[in-house]
Amino acid sequence: MCDDLPMSSGKMSDTVGGVVVVPALVENHLRPGSLKFPSILVQGVTHIAPAIGLVLSIQYIALQAGTAAPLAFLVAFLIILMLGISLTQLAKHNPSAGGYYTYILRTIHPKAGFLTAWVYFLYDPASTAINLAFMGYFLQNTLKVEMGVVFPWWLFFVPAALLVTLLTYRGIELSATTMVWLTVVEVGILAALSIMGVLHPGPGGVRLPAHTLAAVPAQGRFYLAVVFAIFCFTGFESVAPLAEETEDPKRNLPRSIVYSIVLTGIFFTFCSWAVLTGWGVADPSGFARSVENPVLILAHRLWGRAWILVFVAVFNSIMAVSIACTNAATRVFFAMGRARSLPAFLGKIHPEFKTPVNAIWLQTALTLALGLGMGFWIGPDQEYYFLGVSMTLGLIFVYAAGNIGVMVDYGWRRRDQLHPILHVAFPLLSTLALLWAGYFSVVPLPPPPVRYAPYLAGVWLLAGVFLAFRPHRSERL
Repeated sequence: MCDDLPMSSGKMSDTVGGVVVVPALVENHLRPGSLKFPSILVQGVTHIAPAIGLVLSIQYIALQAGTAAPLAFLVAFLIILMLGISLTQLAKHNPSAGGYYTYILRTIHPKAGFLTAWVYFLYDPASTAINLAFMGYFLQNTLKVEMGVVFPWWLFFVPAALLVTLLTYRGIELSATTMVWLTVVEVGILAALSIMGVLHPGPGGVRLPAHTLAAVPAQGRFYLAVVFAIFCFTGFESVAPLAEETEDPKRNLPRSIVYSIVLTGIFFTFCSWAVLTGWGVADPSGFARSVENPVLILAHRLWGRAWILVFVAVFNSIMAVSIACTNAATRVFFAMGRARSLPAFLGKIHPEFKTPVNAIWLQTALTLALGLGMGFWIGPDQEYYFLGVSMTLGLIFVYAAGNIGVMVDYGWRRRDQLHPILHVAFPLLSTLALLWAGYFSVVPLPPPPVRYAPYLAGVWLLAGVFLAFRPHRSERL
């Protein structure tokens, strides 16, 4: 039986889609086996959001790392690949909608599982809000520059948030199919632009990626670039909460985690180098400080009026990643509601669509409140950067907890399966790399509002510790 399911006395259990479910709860389970491997792979790739990472994040990363931005992506890729391989060692034995919550609950302690889920809430539930808010900002600026049209960012944000709710409410198959098509389009467009950038380089010509080693800036700035590049890769773990809806999850989840990291790692490293090459490596400061998005400027130069395709790719990526974030976050809400670690009403399933309906309504409320609230307070662009760094710092804790879970699980319960590289070296090295990059990204503190990101992550973690260890907390699992 899935460990995040409440116990049911006196009843036998049945296996449904590779997941054992108590018969009394069968009418309240997610739709098993509805997602095939391609859909799960796309969930991972989509949540990583390659178009957003390239178009909306590379300018900030280049501001910190200059022409060494591709190296920042490469370092982040290697760290994330080790993390992903460690995650597969948990996913193949613990298929559950709870994701990291269930993994840490089973391998370390229920309180640690709750704390991990609490820190994870700083990430996935907030990701839809910041992505849609930034897309509204991107649309607002693009229409103003290109057409002189004033279009407030929130006029995009509100209907887009409601559309994401509709797609996720109507069923996992519909939202997964939508993600597949959106992702194929976004990757194809950005890959084509990147190839054109190498074929038609700007000032400075084509330089081998190895030359970026000489361009690595001061440590703090480069580490901040690496941390934000890690944020671009986050999402590979989003396939884990879809375990109960996946066909053969013990096989397909690990494959999709690793493949999604490798594919996007190649994409980010190559495309960031290619876009900088197309702009001109002789002018990295112009790229980093351009008022208009430099990738759009490059598209104008190379494609003329067809630059709009890049805008389409970003729109596709934003919508796809918002669907992926909502799917992942609502499944964790559902699993914790089912386990009574959160209010039980979150464990309700729609009788026809087999989606966690109350968890979806909660996620929609969070998206609207956070996206509009912070967007009007500090601006939708600063909301993206501030919460992006806060989320990544929080995820360092989540990923580190997962790595500890791997070492504990295989060093104690599964010693006969212990592999020194998979279960010791990779978890240990990736944890140390995360802590190293995280520390030097905020010491010294960056300019505001990103300056306050470590404080938010720290306060959120302390609040989780208080909730997890306060007396008399129910631990029904």
